[in-house]
Amino acid sequence: CKRAESPALRDPNAVVYLVPGIGLITFAKDKATARISGEFYVNAINVKRGACAVSSYRGLPEQEAFDIEYWLLEEAKLQRMPKPKSLAGRIALVTGGAGGIGSATAERYLAEGACVMLADIDSEGLASTCDALVQRHGEDVVRAVLMDVTDEDSVAKAFDETAAEFGGLDILVSSAGIATSASVEDTSLALWNKNMEILGTGYFLAGREAFKVLRAQGLGGSIVFVASKNGLAASPNASAYCAAKASEIHLARCLALEGAEAGIRVNVVNPDAVLQDSRIWEGEWLEQRAATYGTDRAGLEEMYRNRSMLKRSVLPADIAEACYFFAADRSAKSTGNILNVDAGNVQAFTR
Repeated sequence: CKRAESPALRDPNAVVYLVPGIGLITFAKDKATARISGEFYVNAINVKRGACAVSSYRGLPEQEAFDIEYWLLEEAKLQRMPKPKSLAGRIALVTGGAGGIGSATAERYLAEGACVMLADIDSEGLASTCDALVQRHGEDVVRAVLMDVTDEDSVAKAFDETAAEFGGLDILVSSAGIATSASVEDTSLALWNKNMEILGTGYFLAGREAFKVLRAQGLGGSIVFVASKNGLAASPNASAYCAAKASEIHLARCLALEGAEAGIRVNVVNPDAVLQDSRIWEGEWLEQRAATYGTDRAGLEEMYRNRSMLKRSVLPADIAEACYFFAADRSAKSTGNILNVDAGNVQAFTR
């Protein structure tokens, strides 16, 4: 069918597959293209049915169909289409997706062409965040799933739903979290366990499930743990939180070692004092930290800003940018690393 003046052949793989006893399955560069291809094919089936109802259906000759597909003007139009974005075709699962850092990271990934599954235990916050992102990026690229990071079945279900909705997994961002403040004498076993379950076990379960999927796919992948400056630098009246955050960092190093052979990169982003849009800082944690440092709610952010070397506040978008760096190909040769996004804190310098 190819003529001398025909443009170069494009991807020869079929987009639509008809599986007896199952139905119609479409494969494409993204969910929107796959969905639209399926809709067109269903319409084509209806046209064939209509034709057969009154006479018979006959398709175009093969050469004519080829000439339409590889028309030079059509090729010129395709060549003018925007180049794929840096995360086009990637699928990300973001835990803590209804929070400030999680939602900002999802927003950044979507802007770069990724499909994102938001996971959170807060049903109302999750629905609100998902709706807002759908309004900005479309329903084909954003989904939400309720997930309790401390529950094995809940975590496994979230990964299953991600694969069912988008076809697999390329990126995991673990940002679900809590924060508590108490002197060591006032830290109950229940409080200690709560920190360890959500910040330690929660990151382990999500990381373990991601490894299962990424190894099975054989395509590598990126895991980003959102830890904390407190995982490197001790802080008063926060022993449970600091210890749990330190465990996240070392778990990431262990996973980086285990995943390297399979091309699975694991890195850590360490924020400090991200107050804006934070659910953690809306609760008792803010009052407790303010009391620890002898200030009030209004003065706490200023105190954090002034103690930093650069004298700047850290925002959710700043953390999202670091999470994007570790997800994108620009960090393809980075694993087992820690990126501090704290406006400069000498105590948190890695050694």
